[in-house]
Amino acid sequence: MRTTDEVLKERGNVYGDFTSGSNLEADILKLLKANHFKQHGVYLSELELIFFSKIIMKLSRLSVTPNHIDSWTDIAGYARLIEQHYIGVQNAQGN
Repeated sequence: MRTTDEVLKERGNVYGDFTSGSNLEADILKLLKANHFKQHGVYLSELELIFFSKIIMKLSRLSVTPNHIDSWTDIAGYARLIEQHYIGVQNAQGN
C-alpha cells in the first residue's frame, strides 16, 4: 500500500506543483466571481462556485499536462452534472 506522501509525489509529477496550481485556480475563480458580479450585480451562489472550482481545478492541471485524458474526462463529467442540475432547475421553474 502506498503512503500519502508517495501518492502526493506521483500526483505532483503528473499535475505540477500544488501551490502553483492552487494559486492559478484562485486567480481564475476570483476573475469569474468579479466578472459575474460586474455583469449581474449579484454574487455567484455557493453551488455555482463549487461547479466552477471543480472545472477550474482540472483546467489548472491540464495547463501542466494537457494530454492527461482523465482530466478531460472529468471536465466532461462535471459539465454534464452541472447541465443536469440546471435542466432540473429550469424544469422545476416551468421553463
